[in-house]
Amino acid sequence: MGWKKVDGYILSYNKDSKEFMFWYGVEGGYRPINVSPQEFMALADMFRNEGPIYFNGKRFDTSTELVGEEESSSS
Repeated sequence: MGWKKVDGYILSYNKDSKEFMFWYGVEGGYRPINVSPQEFMALADMFRNEGPIYFNGKRFDTSTELVGEEESSSS
């Protein structure tokens, strides 16, 4: 699989089984990953604060960002 831009994501938690699930969207379909609580928090932070994000089948990467560049926010 080559690099694909991630279209979206879904965060979910099953309170009965205590499982954290991270769903990522690529090419119109969503795929789930079981993750630890630490991975869940790291992925949530990455996807909320960075972008665009790409996936190659094994790894999520952000686009290149200049050193010292801050995220912009609109008021």
